[in-house]
Amino acid sequence: MINILFGGNSKVFDGILLCILSMTKHCNEPLNIYILTADVTELNSDYTPINNEQVQLLSKILKQSNPENKISLIKLNKEFNDWILNSSNKLNSYTPFAFLRLFADKIENLPNKIIYLDTDILINGNIKQLFDVDIDNYELAVVKDRYGKFFIKPNYFNSGMLLMNMKKIKDSQLLNKVRNYCSLKKLGFPDQSALNKFSKHKKFLPRKFNEQGKLKNDTIVHHFSKRIRWFPYFKTMNIKPWQIEDVKNIYKCHAYDDIFDDYLKIKSTQE
Repeated sequence: MINILFGGNSKVFDGILLCILSMTKHCNEPLNIYILTADVTELNSDYTPINNEQVQLLSKILKQSNPENKISLIKLNKEFNDWILNSSNKLNSYTPFAFLRLFADKIENLPNKIIYLDTDILINGNIKQLFDVDIDNYELAVVKDRYGKFFIKPNYFNSGMLLMNMKKIKDSQLLNKVRNYCSLKKLGFPDQSALNKFSKHKKFLPRKFNEQGKLKNDTIVHHFSKRIRWFPYFKTMNIKPWQIEDVKNIYKCHAYDDIFDDYLKIKSTQE
């Protein structure tokens, strides 16, 4: 059983749907998926949680791929809301839902080994290759950040993919330290920078497990994070997988066309 963790609100449901469609295409092993969500409409009326109907749709898709696949929706409300509303980082360039992963140690019965994935990721190979990485002696297995390793520090990692050893994380109080730091100190990349600061036992993995640029032949995890184009002039691009025409026309990426077709068929039945 391969354990996967997502976090987000209703706005990123399409990202989770696309990621699951791409994951099941390449993986025959049973998947055990957890989704963390919360109702933070007190902060913003758009911050509505992922709902049971959406999860039922994901469950149906997962079961069609493999009857042994499972999915669980976990709602974090009071404790998370109290924390985010009092955090120095409650308002920044990211939504509060980026912090949901920092509460993984609070979830009862969460497996000891689990892959956390951002919702702007597509899978281009068997995710079992990542899950099978030995992290018995590490809190995390990570991939260096495409830009941070140059502009921040050489071992600065990207937190969009985290292979997590929950026992080690609980023993070291890693997430508790990160939560406390993010609560008190305003940061540009809040949870990512704090995870970099406090994680002491991490294994660095090849970029195929969190490719933040163009798709490569060996890519397993393809992360559609913000990119920089230097020529013919400097500009940033932040195209997400659900922006299908931009993925095809601007990124010239057609590896996921069949996934996009399936996604659009599913979406058309929901309208």
